[in-house]
Amino acid sequence: MRIGHRLGTRLPGGLAAGLAALLLAGCSSADDAPVAAASGSSTASSSAAPTSESRTGAQVAAAAADALEAAGSVHVSGTTGTGAEQQTLDLQLQGADVSGTITAGGQTVQLLTVGGTSWFQGGADFWAGFGAPAEQAGELAGRWVVVPPEQAAALDQLTLAGVAAELRDPSDGVLEDAVTTEQLDGAEVRVVTQADGSALYVAAADPQVPLQIVDSGTDAGTLTFDRHGETTAITPPADALDLGQLGA
Repeated sequence: MRIGHRLGTRLPGGLAAGLAALLLAGCSSADDAPVAAASGSSTASSSAAPTSESRTGAQVAAAAADALEAAGSVHVSGTTGTGAEQQTLDLQLQGADVSGTITAGGQTVQLLTVGGTSWFQGGADFWAGFGAPAEQAGELAGRWVVVPPEQAAALDQLTLAGVAAELRDPSDGVLEDAVTTEQLDGAEVRVVTQADGSALYVAAADPQVPLQIVDSGTDAGTLTFDRHGETTAITPPADALDLGQLGA
């Protein structure tokens, strides 16, 4: 289950590189450019409904996706990838909004998505690592930067709905039919697996939300899901730099 890929691996490479390209294009001719303020029922069959014990892996995963969406929010933390590709995630997914951090290659970037607009906040080293000149990288350090629409498109799956979609239809292979029962942190869980050994742990008791994913595939790692249904204030930054307007 490449949920780690959806949540992290798209971010530090293509997105930041695209932002750095805009930075280089704009800052070279607009060192004093103005700051732009950020704007921020289905019917079940009574005879065919499977029991917890008889459901297939795909059915358990789909039920977990439904429960996740019904919760409306979740906190996701853990690692994905190995070696130089490893990333550490700490994200609050709340409807279509996102808040949290992703660390990769020793650099941490904060991500904020509110109402369809996304922002990054990173240190000077983060921006310098993607080609920004030292002077401009220093000016961007600690600043919220608007992610332009063409780059932000890669963040479309970085939402509660995106995670639910991956649970229902894994992008890296089918789910095994067999479902086992185990204990996770003292609670009974249903375990759904894939051929490569990746496993999804789902609460056995209602609400049957996803609790953990252990990925043994190309994005090996462990992600933990907690604080289901708990919300936090996710608001646009009061003052953000729009790289697309530099040099305008």
